[in-house]
Amino acid sequence: MERLTTEILTTEVLVVGGGTGGTVAAIQAARRGAQTVLVSEFGWLGGMLTAAGVAAPDGNELASFRTGMWNAFVQELQWAYPQGLDHAWVSCFTYEPRVGAEIFARWVNALPNLRWISGQVPLAVERQGDRITTVHFPDYSIQAQITLDGTELGDLLALAEVPYRWGWDWETQWQEPSAPQQPNEMTHEYPVQAPTWVFLLQDYGNDLAPEILTPPRDRPEQFADTWKGYGAENFLNYGRLPGDRFMVNWPIQGNDYGVKLDRLVQSEALRQEFLQEAYWHSQSYGRFLQSQLGRRYGLADSSFPQVEGQLGGGGFALHPYYRESRRLRDFAGVGGQGGSVAVGGGWERGGDRTRKLPERSSLSGV
Repeated sequence: MERLTTEILTTEVLVVGGGTGGTVAAIQAARRGAQTVLVSEFGWLGGMLTAAGVAAPDGNELASFRTGMWNAFVQELQWAYPQGLDHAWVSCFTYEPRVGAEIFARWVNALPNLRWISGQVPLAVERQGDRITTVHFPDYSIQAQITLDGTELGDLLALAEVPYRWGWDWETQWQEPSAPQQPNEMTHEYPVQAPTWVFLLQDYGNDLAPEILTPPRDRPEQFADTWKGYGAENFLNYGRLPGDRFMVNWPIQGNDYGVKLDRLVQSEALRQEFLQEAYWHSQSYGRFLQSQLGRRYGLADSSFPQVEGQLGGGGFALHPYYRESRRLRDFAGVGGQGGSVAVGGGWERGGDRTRKLPERSSLSGV
């Protein structure tokens, strides 16, 4: 499938997708000596931790797991913020997404045998037997000995017609202890956990923040009582970042969006339809918050780069925070319980797809 307008590249390892997993895989492959190409959709690497805006990871639970590159990332953040990282109560460290993206870019650019190409999404693949040999992008066709799918939603699986799973694991089929025994109304409505289009608010102090515009779909009534039981101050401090900014990734009548989630994997047109709705939902939530908090607070509109023709940017993350992806079908599963291997941006195993806040009494800074 030769495209005359594309540049043809050959490499040993091709990683498609610049999320956290894809970026780290590319770095480690290059550090082991392989000629590596990393292709990302966006100009920021890091996925959830940067482009998706989740700059307050669940660090309270992950403190004991800080090893390898995860530990190196946290150390880089500590050097970037000598005054400390403990600003929020959802995590023991927070940072500006831009700083996280700079760390990943610096690591990648330091490796002469790792080429990073941004602004490209996979369009088609070529296979020989059970192996992908070439991936076609708008401007490149890349041949590789090993191809890794690091896309947020496991898009190479679909392009290569590799059998995959999407949605729930049934206890009766896979012996998943925490899974439902069979489909029900809730599993039909929420086949995967709802993504969140994160955005950042800014405390403008004595200045008047710019008004958050009304999106074409605006239903402020759906956000009533969003911080009930917490209060406005605790709500803001949940994801407080350096520089009087606040990550908004709130599960209680907040910016999670889960309407017809199957559209994410049905077609590109339906995915774009879902993304537009999710973006408007977060914009509506931001406008509602401003109406409740006052014009002291507005979008932190210098937080993310803005690219013509793309949703997101400014105060909004570049793409949603995905918690689940397509999953490669396997034979035995993780831990011998029949299941799936995680492929893509963010698969969280388990039967409960309802996001919950941690208990405030067990968190610092409340």
